[in-house]
Order: sequence, then structure tokens, then C-alpha cells
Amino acid sequence: MQTDEILDARYPNLNFLLRFGEERALPFPLHSEDIEKEVERALAPLPLKKLQLLYIFGIGLGHYYPPLKQWLAEDRERDLIFIEEDLSALRAFLKSDHASAILAHPQIHIRFNMDRRRLSAFLEECAQDFPIENIEIIALASYKKHYRSRTYRMRLKLHRLTTVNHAIFIENLHYNLFFKNLLPNFKRFNGAFFGNHLKDQFQGVPAIICGAGPSLSKDIETLRTLDNRALIFAGGSAITALSNQGILPHFGMAIDPNFEEYHRFAASSAFEIPLFYVNRLLPRIFDTCNGPRGYLHTMTGGMAELWMEEKLGIEGEPLQEGFDLEALSVTTTCIQLACSLGCNPIILSGVDLAFTAERSYVSGVVPEARLLLDERREEVRVSEKLLSRQDIYGQPIHTLVKWVMESSAISHFAKKNPERTFINATAGGLGFKNIPNQPLQSIPLQRSSDLHGKIHQLIERHRLPTSTSQIDLHLSQLKASLKEAKSYVQAALSELRQLKGQERDPESGRLIFIQMELESLDSYTCFLRDPDLTFHQVLTRKYRPTTWSAPDHAMKWNFLHSKWLSFDNLVDFYLDMFDK
Repeated sequence: MQTDEILDARYPNLNFLLRFGEERALPFPLHSEDIEKEVERALAPLPLKKLQLLYIFGIGLGHYYPPLKQWLAEDRERDLIFIEEDLSALRAFLKSDHASAILAHPQIHIRFNMDRRRLSAFLEECAQDFPIENIEIIALASYKKHYRSRTYRMRLKLHRLTTVNHAIFIENLHYNLFFKNLLPNFKRFNGAFFGNHLKDQFQGVPAIICGAGPSLSKDIETLRTLDNRALIFAGGSAITALSNQGILPHFGMAIDPNFEEYHRFAASSAFEIPLFYVNRLLPRIFDTCNGPRGYLHTMTGGMAELWMEEKLGIEGEPLQEGFDLEALSVTTTCIQLACSLGCNPIILSGVDLAFTAERSYVSGVVPEARLLLDERREEVRVSEKLLSRQDIYGQPIHTLVKWVMESSAISHFAKKNPERTFINATAGGLGFKNIPNQPLQSIPLQRSSDLHGKIHQLIERHRLPTSTSQIDLHLSQLKASLKEAKSYVQAALSELRQLKGQERDPESGRLIFIQMELESLDSYTCFLRDPDLTFHQVLTRKYRPTTWSAPDHAMKWNFLHSKWLSFDNLVDFYLDMFDK
């Protein structure tokens, strides 16, 4: 196919713009005179072996393609994306020697941002289409020089948006692993109190949200004196840090599904404190504590959790609004809960969100928490990339993309809740935009009533109205729906076996009907709907041709067969869990 034909087939909207868009001269040369050295300097620092996706701001004349051709060939699931914002640059590219090869390469994608004012929306679309963790972003030397600020903003924005979309993608793709936590935790509804029903029960009581950052050590002695002056909240590692210093928070929080969280709780000595939890929590956490457990409705357990809550009639006020998708931590959940309870002011302690004194945690949480700069600089996971910033004292400090996101999310939440006073008492770290810094010991906190007594009364008054028999009944309904789903999946696989090798579209009318019937089941809504969306992204990359071409029936059959086979494995996985 000719260049024009490939362009029209792969990028029809872009081709339309190129035909009718305004003609103008390029504002500067796309490349330096020594193009080989320019490309070498740009690619040399990249850990290409670790990367699955490379963005390049500026397509230039395609000179970055030849040295990356082998990198793409080594792994057909790698992608190269050129971001361009100038039609004149694209017109120049289309006349270059590399244009046809780049346009026809199925692992190379051209993304054109037509409106420079909508950069965030444009990058959000990129992150949704490519929710890949191991990425890097570079720019043509000329773009880096002339659009320095824009290049920097584009890089950080892509890192942040990709972090969010990758997290969503992974949870959808591997929801079956989360359900290994959800299923036993559903049975803990009986005996738990409902945290959402404590809304506004602590009006005007100060809340201290403790993180496990290095600066927490400077507030330990002050925290010892505040047991009846403020509600102390601690999540995850902060519970370990405080309890090992003899300080028992009024409320603990546990939301992480990972096994590392279990080790930190096992090292804690806060066995009896009330613990707020979500269903995604690793069940073994409950073996490390014996206090009251408070269930939180946070919509973090996916469709199966929402289905079960609806069946059990678990309804309550949501937690305080104001956080966006960048709020991914236990600390942000503690802040949200404290505001929902009516607490004011909201005081942050030990929330460094940075490597204060080159450490990530206060002593006593993990064996070795020091920053290893060389290792961090080689990190390709987008959320863990190292950044340099200024701390609250104006001194240089190292932080991570995920911590910059969290700081921004907390700042945004404070702005959305102006009726609350927010104070950052953390003695160091990244800080928060528009949240004032003030040492904890200088904040005037009046003695409150018997906080522990009030907590005990509220827990007893707000037990979840569920029973073991109700839970078992609804789980049996879900199991029956899974068995029905199994029959549809088997029918789809049988249909595909009959269509294998035929020169026609393998997505037959019968297969479409089976998909529609499957989608009507509760088990599809709970277990297969979200994976269905992510399978499309995974399998499209896995089964794409070696060169761009018209639709291939054999390739589509492989795609569909893999999808339905994945459904079959998932249904068996869930049925096995229910049987156990």
C-alpha cells in the first residue's frame, strides 16, 4: 500500500486534517545537523530492555525509528508512540524516507493533539489506551529546546495519568485475585460495625492523621499527650510505627490487599484498637488484631462487592467527597473518614511523601528504609519514578511520582472542603499546596470528652444488620449464576471450534447471541464484565500482525478463542473458590 492509502486506513481523521488544515512554515528545524548524534544522545540513557512503551514528543522526520526497530521486533507487545501537535511537522514527516514503514508498523502509533489547550484530556486518552506500567517519555531535541515547559508538563502528566489507568487496568484484569480476599471478608460482615453510619458523630473534634514518614519520629512525644484532645487515625504502617512507641491510635485503617501489609500488622502491638477495613483487605490481617472491626463502603471492591451490598441492604452515607482518582493511599482514606465523622481541624503528621533524610519510613516499620539513588534512577515503573522537589523548608528533596500525586490529591481535597481547617504538622517532606505548615506542639488542642467511651458506644449502636444465613444465601445464588455462565462459555468455545480455519468472520451471529446471554447474568456483571474490557487491550496487542494489514480472519479467531478460553479459566477459578 502507498503512504496515502495507509494513512487513510489507519488514521482517517488525521488524514482529513492534513488535507484541509492550514499550511504554514515550520517554526524551527525539526532536527540538528548531526541527526545520528542527536538520536544517540536521546536514546542512550533509556533502559530500553525494561520498557514496554516509549513516547516521543515530536515525530520529526522519522529518524528515531531505525534504532528502535530492533527493540520493537524483540517483543511484539512493545509500543512506540509519537505525539505531535503541528500539522506542518506531520506534512514534512510524510515526505520522509521512513514515513511508509512507520505508518505501516502495527507497534507504532501516531497521536495528534489538535487543540493544545486540551493537553490533559489528550494525554488521558493516551493513558487509557496504553495503561502500561513500564514507560518512558522523551522529546526531539528541538522540541525539548523550544517547548521546554510543555515537555516537562507532558512528561509528569503522562506519568500521573498512566499510574491511575494502570492501577485500574490491573485490578480489572486480575479481579479474580482480589476476590480471593473479598469472599472470606464478605463473611465478616456479620459482627462488624458500619463505619459510614458514624457520619458527623465527632463534630468539631480535632483529627490527627498519622503517616509513617520519617518525620513522624519528631512528633512522638507530643502525640503521647493528645489521647483525650484529638482523634488519632493511623493507617497501615503508621499503626506499627505508633504502637511500637506505646501510642495506640483511636482508629486504625487497613485497605491494602498485599502481603507486605500483613507483615507490618504482625509487627504491630495495637491488637485491640477499632480497625476500619475494606473488603479487598488481605484476610490474614484479621489474625493480627482482636479489636472491633468497622466496615467501610468505599467502592473499592468492584462489582461483586456492590452486588453483595445491594443484596444485603447495606446502604449508608458515602465518605466525604472531594478526592479524585489520584487518591490511592490509606492516608487519603483516613482523611476522608475523619471529615465524614465531622472532625475539625484535620492535622497531618508524618505524611512526608518524600525521602526525608534519605529515608522512606520512620524507624521500626521496615528493616531498611534508606533511599538508594542509583536503584531508584533505574526504576521504570511509572508510579515509582524518582523526582526532585523542594521540601517545606525550601531545601532539595527526592520524592516519587505517586507521592506527588498524593500531595496534589490532598491539596485538592482541602480546597473542595473549605469548611474544614487543614494543617500540615509534618516536620519535613513535600508539603501540600495551600495547606499551612505548623508544628504539632504549637497547635492549641483543648481537652475533649471521653473519646474512647464515645467510640465504644457508637460501635455498639451501629452494627451491620446482616446474618451468616443471608450471606450464604446470596453467595449460593452467585455460584449458581457462575454455573450458568460456564454453559454459555462452553457453547461459545464449541462454536469457535466449528469456525476454525474458515474464510469468514469468526464472530458469528450465534457467538454474538451467546455473548448477549452471558452479559445478562449476575456472574458476568460481578466477575467477567471488567476483565472483558481489559482482555480486548491485552489480546489486541498479543495478536496483532507483524505489519499493518486489513482484518485477518485467522488473527480474529485467535483473539476470540483466547478471550473465551480466558472466560472459561476464570469461571473455573471462581467455582473452585466457592467450592472451597
